[in-house]
Amino acid sequence: MIDTHCHLDRCKDTDGVIQVAFDDSESSGALAAAVTIGIDPASCQRAVALAEQHERVFAAVGLHPTNAEQVKDADARATIAELATHPKVVAIGESGFDYYWDAASADAQRESFFWQAELANNLEKPLILHVRDKQGKRDASAETAQRLQEANCHQGILHCFNGDEGLLEIGLALGLMVSFAGNVTFKKAPAIQASAKIVPEARILVETDSPYLAPVPKRGKPNQPSYVRHTAAFVAQLRGVEVEVLEQQTDANARRIYNLPAL
Repeated sequence: MIDTHCHLDRCKDTDGVIQVAFDDSESSGALAAAVTIGIDPASCQRAVALAEQHERVFAAVGLHPTNAEQVKDADARATIAELATHPKVVAIGESGFDYYWDAASADAQRESFFWQAELANNLEKPLILHVRDKQGKRDASAETAQRLQEANCHQGILHCFNGDEGLLEIGLALGLMVSFAGNVTFKKAPAIQASAKIVPEARILVETDSPYLAPVPKRGKPNQPSYVRHTAAFVAQLRGVEVEVLEQQTDANARRIYNLPAL
C-alpha cells in the first residue's frame, strides 16, 4: 500500500515512523512507498533529504496556501524550483486555497497557485491541491475549481478531499485524482464519505496527511503512514469492495500519477 501524502518531517519520531511504515515484519506488511510533502523552502529541503535517505520515500515540494506570501520572495521560489527538478521529487505542492486560517491573502494564494501550476506543467509533474473552507462556507472550494480551469490543470491531486460537490465535478472533468485522508472515517463527514463512494476507481487515492487526521480507530493520536490501511479499509467498505481490491486500485493510481518506480 502507498501513503500518497504525509509530512514525515513533522512527525514527532520521524525515524521511528519510517521504520514502522516499511517494516516487513509487521503483520499488515510494509508499505510500498510514501510521499512526504514540503510546505515551504525549509520543509521542502527536509522532504528531499528524507527521500534521498530512504529508497521508498518520495517527495513533493511547494508552498502551502498558508505560506503563500513567500511566493513574493525570489530566493524561496528559486529554492523550490531547484528542488523540484530532483529525481525523487514526484509532484509540486501542496498548493491550493485555504480560507480557514486567513494566514495569507487571497491575492498571494492566487499568485502562489499559478506559479506552482506553471512549474508543475513545465516539469510534467502533478500539482497537489490543498483546499480548506471556513465552516459553512465554500469560498476556497469555488476558488480552486475556477483557478484549476483557468490554469488548464489536467494532472493533479485533490488531496484530503473535502466533499465539495462542485469541486469534485470540476476536478473529475479535468482528469484529476481525488485523495481521501483519515477524516473520511469520522462520524461527521457525510459529504466526504458520499464522495468516496462515487469517485471512479481509476481516480481514487488514499493518504494519511501524517501527523494530522489520524483515522478511526487511531483518532486522537498522532497519525503515521502505517495508518493508511485503516483509511483504505473504511473506504473499501464504503465502496462495497474488498480492501485488497481497493489497495490494488489506489496503488496503481498512485504509481501512475506520481510516475513511481516498481519497488
